[in-house]
Amino acid sequence: MKIAVIGLGIVALSDALALARKHEVVATGPVPDRVAAINAGDYLLGDPLVADYCTRNTVSLRATLDTAEALEGAGLILISAPLTIDADTGAFHTEELESRVEFAHRRCPGVPIVIRSVVPIGFTKRMRAAFGSTMILYAPEFLREAHSLQDALNPRFLIVGDRGALGARVGAVLLDATEQPGVTLRQMGASEAEAVKHFSQAYLAARVAYFNELDSYALAKGLNARQVIDGVCHDPRIGTYANNPCFGYGGERVPRSVRHLAETCGGISANVLPTVARAAKARVALLASKVLERAPRRIGVYSPGGTTGARDPLVALSDTLIAHGADVHTYTGVAGHGAVGLARFKADCDLILAQRITPELADVSAKVFSRDLYAAG
Repeated sequence: MKIAVIGLGIVALSDALALARKHEVVATGPVPDRVAAINAGDYLLGDPLVADYCTRNTVSLRATLDTAEALEGAGLILISAPLTIDADTGAFHTEELESRVEFAHRRCPGVPIVIRSVVPIGFTKRMRAAFGSTMILYAPEFLREAHSLQDALNPRFLIVGDRGALGARVGAVLLDATEQPGVTLRQMGASEAEAVKHFSQAYLAARVAYFNELDSYALAKGLNARQVIDGVCHDPRIGTYANNPCFGYGGERVPRSVRHLAETCGGISANVLPTVARAAKARVALLASKVLERAPRRIGVYSPGGTTGARDPLVALSDTLIAHGADVHTYTGVAGHGAVGLARFKADCDLILAQRITPELADVSAKVFSRDLYAAG
């Protein structure tokens, strides 16, 4: 079967590669450089599994700038589009995604259209009503950015937002793309599937916020945070996963889901979600005060690969320190920041902020500020 994937981002390309093992897949998007890279065999994913996967399998994947060409003859369409949130209202900007859904619907009536973007709750129902089609459905993804292909091939579960035959049909295709036997497929309503995505992100944010707050308490009270966390996590109801403190939950998707849920509570008496939404700011404020207590002359921000945007906690921490008059310099490892650049960065900075401690910082560990309590295992 020919499958069209509209989008050239991490989710789209992870889906495309997983499906291309058994189907003809054509990815499309308006980015010439990415299209050329994909057609040259560079799939633009940070997952180390990509090279091995492509060696073990023959993948039928190409990319095109022509969306109409990608859609021609397709038996299934997957759509991913970047969504942003209005900074003032918290509302999703869905115009680009809506235009992709409309174009696919007009060109391929009767072909299932699977939305993979994180969308506001109720979006899929609205699209079905707007286009008078029951062939539009939602299937959330649960991919980690650095392991997106691995997660696409070995999901713990799959969710399809349609309870009928269409959902079963799409679910069968997604199941067939996995390499792991026995993956659970759960069919549910479209809005329920959208809610699952947001609430799962919000739970992870709450867990990050919880262990960060434990760490903040330990910092303020002079406690050994790792000993406290180790003790707390011995309780099997809590577990030892996702318990390493950091500067705050960041990226785009997690804060977006937390805010969406907090903003759409309406008349519901919600107390946890608004608190989670405020937790990151409180964490950054406390860490900034701890950094400034050391009175460093020059502060370095170690961020190999760059940050994940304005909501990245490293950016928030940097901005807070700069607002207090600190001299802050960032190392990203790109744009000429090679080995020499890293050596100069480490030598020039009195204090280096790092979300996670890496071997590259081992020789300057005494001046690294990080809340990574489990770097040594």
